[in-house]
Amino acid sequence: MALADDVRELAGRSLAALDAGHDYFTFTKRAWRLLQNEIIAGRTLKFRNVSTGTDATEQEILRRSRHYTKTYLISSTFQHFVSLFEDFFFDLLRHWLIAYPGSLSKKQLEFGTVLKAADKGVIVANVVDRELNELKYERLADWFAYLERLTKLGCPTADEILQLAEIKASRDILVHNKGVTNFTYIEKSGNRARFKDGDPLELPEGYHRASWDIIKKVIGDVADAVVLKAH
Repeated sequence: MALADDVRELAGRSLAALDAGHDYFTFTKRAWRLLQNEIIAGRTLKFRNVSTGTDATEQEILRRSRHYTKTYLISSTFQHFVSLFEDFFFDLLRHWLIAYPGSLSKKQLEFGTVLKAADKGVIVANVVDRELNELKYERLADWFAYLERLTKLGCPTADEILQLAEIKASRDILVHNKGVTNFTYIEKSGNRARFKDGDPLELPEGYHRASWDIIKKVIGDVADAVVLKAH
């Protein structure tokens, strides 16, 4: 029951964070739209960023607002959604491996680490952390293959894994390649690739919402399946 309780709590926290992230996106976009309408109607403003020394009148704010909402806001929340998924996935694996460490019985640990460990639980946690740190460098499809070997959940579907692989590849391009797609993105995305090598990565609002939807669905489905297995 401890594993089931841990997974329920993890899923609840992850899903709540996804909702909060989408609320932030939606309400911030609407607040900017309200400000845009106020300026168009004749509202005058003057802002100053004391850190950079930048002054902005209402017209500059109006000009920047379109870029802020279509670039910064959508990109930052998209990356946040992917980070929440990754945190959920590896926290879930950690809970499972600590509850069922038998699959790691052949893993080796430096004897000095064993000597310093306070008890068996600390040793298990060290082995689990090392295992998961290595897995993080593998492809997303390999993450789910590993999860399936451990748990035999039968979810998510192959198509959902492909969708998530493209979503993660898109996030990686934003973080590591200045938003310009490359062959690594294409290889990771497979037939789900949305761009060719050298294209600027785009995040249409419909794609942003679809990414949030599939991440939320997979977290819910995987958590429910693990809870059933844990009973």
